[in-house]
Amino acid sequence: MNNITRETFYRLNPDHKTADTMIGILFLSCFICGVPSNILSFYYFSRRRFKSMDIPTFLYTLTALNDSVTSLLVLNNGVTMLKNRDVWLAAFCATQHILFQMTQRMSVFLIAMLSTTRTYSLIFPLRRIKIVRVQIVTGLFWGSMTCFFVLPPLVGLVQISYHFEGAYCWAEPVPGNNFSLTWDTLDNAMDTIGLAFPVIPITASCVISTYKILYSRKVKSHLTARKLSTTTMKRCSLTSKKSYRKATCTIILVTIFYILSNIPLFVNYVLYLITILSFSWPGPIYNSIFMYFYSWNITAILSTGLNASINPIIYLTRFKKYRKWMVQGCKADNLVSTSEYVNKKTATTASVLNKTKSHTVRRLKEMRFSKTLESRLLSRKRPELFSSVEVESRPLSSGELITEN
Repeated sequence: MNNITRETFYRLNPDHKTADTMIGILFLSCFICGVPSNILSFYYFSRRRFKSMDIPTFLYTLTALNDSVTSLLVLNNGVTMLKNRDVWLAAFCATQHILFQMTQRMSVFLIAMLSTTRTYSLIFPLRRIKIVRVQIVTGLFWGSMTCFFVLPPLVGLVQISYHFEGAYCWAEPVPGNNFSLTWDTLDNAMDTIGLAFPVIPITASCVISTYKILYSRKVKSHLTARKLSTTTMKRCSLTSKKSYRKATCTIILVTIFYILSNIPLFVNYVLYLITILSFSWPGPIYNSIFMYFYSWNITAILSTGLNASINPIIYLTRFKKYRKWMVQGCKADNLVSTSEYVNKKTATTASVLNKTKSHTVRRLKEMRFSKTLESRLLSRKRPELFSSVEVESRPLSSGELITEN
């Protein structure tokens, strides 16, 4: 496989050109659909004030920005595949590699944060996660990634070149440099840890969140119903819970699509680890045409582009305010956060409870006043009724008993 050239690859089977054309069309579809939709999503989420953002809105904003960059980068891969794996922008090769590696890992990090924070809120509903901590962790992760991927090419530790086998640019060690070989081994380990295996805890978090949502639907809140005395209070509380559950289902849906698009990459990395630990490259696993020339292109690049272009569709189908904002011409007046609907219902519940309480107190005062007024009027009109009641209610004296006899 290592001795096959680009011309020999297409002479082996004419269907290779057809397969590359189809993959190139998929890349272009990700670019055409993903770039404008993710820019609109970023504009929608980012118009909120930074300090007033909740955690889901903050993570959705970064996800939309990250996905828009990813959708833009796959354009080079799409045109390259349509040109029979002849690199389109050779001068942009190193920059594309660095940016794509950073956006790919940032996507994994944001999905992990989105899923785990919501799962934590479901397990510990009385504990609050501070958004400042999420922002600090996100900034530290971004800074560490920048150092990890930008500094080695600048200092000559690795060299980035185009490989037609996978139709993408990749960093490889400098020949004759032992430290460069060590860094390449570390880079492969970081790729495996940072891209493949995070799907396991993310899947576990998604399963826990799904279980909590399904369990909450089965359990009847009879204790809450006893505490709430009016029908309005019950209805507002149930509406608020339904809105929170809908927002959680949206996060679960985004996580599920990420898991589905990254399971092939996880399997590919497992096979890669088996190959490098047990055989010499490419070994029996990657000795086939598909595994050697197509597996990494599809699982590592195309699946990331597809996931980036699918996320705006989820936003559009799940967020009613987002659809209304787009229909009305993207006006800023309709911009809301992902949890604003829940917050509005919570505020409405509190206001309704206050109004109900004040109305109940006022009614009780009116009823007491009317009863007091009625008793006073009756006592003035027919005092004998009240005097007889008073006489019957007190014990008779001895003089009264003698008079009656």
